[in-house]
Amino acid sequence: MAINMRHNFISSEPIVLIPHITLQQGFKCEICEMIYKTKRGLMCHQRIVQKYNIRRKGLYTLPSQAFKADLVHIIGSKLKEHYSWSGKQTITFPCLESLFFGVFKGHIHYFNRRNYSYKCFFHGLDAYSQLASLFKNQNWGRKFFSNDQQTFILLFNAQSKRDAKGNQTSAGYLHLSFYTQQI
Repeated sequence: MAINMRHNFISSEPIVLIPHITLQQGFKCEICEMIYKTKRGLMCHQRIVQKYNIRRKGLYTLPSQAFKADLVHIIGSKLKEHYSWSGKQTITFPCLESLFFGVFKGHIHYFNRRNYSYKCFFHGLDAYSQLASLFKNQNWGRKFFSNDQQTFILLFNAQSKRDAKGNQTSAGYLHLSFYTQQI
């Protein structure tokens, strides 16, 4: 019971004081930036993410070097010379699940069993260098032009998805989303 002297009434609702510390406390996944109430929730999330990076039975293993080179070439073809092409870019192309898994294994942070889509997150100061070591190409996100201009990627997010019409093939689709800027 609380008494309000300013308005001269008595309230039968209890006053609950919540310490400020409990509101601020949370456990954050550094990759996807999800916040969990308990450390146990975060640990459960990390165990699930670890399971996403284990190859499913029945996936055929194909050589990934050619796929990495093709991926870098397709990204480079999206980097145009004129400044009007700067901004958000999206690339979608067919991709075998085994190739995607072979290239991005260890970086897969989410898997949707309903539509078999994977998500990888690359952000932070070392995101570009992580992808450079993954693709084995230091200039995977840069394109140089003859007039001392270059276009480069600022942000990168990869996930496999269905196509725009909602069709899903046996190959699946690799969907790349990134921002470009010119120097």
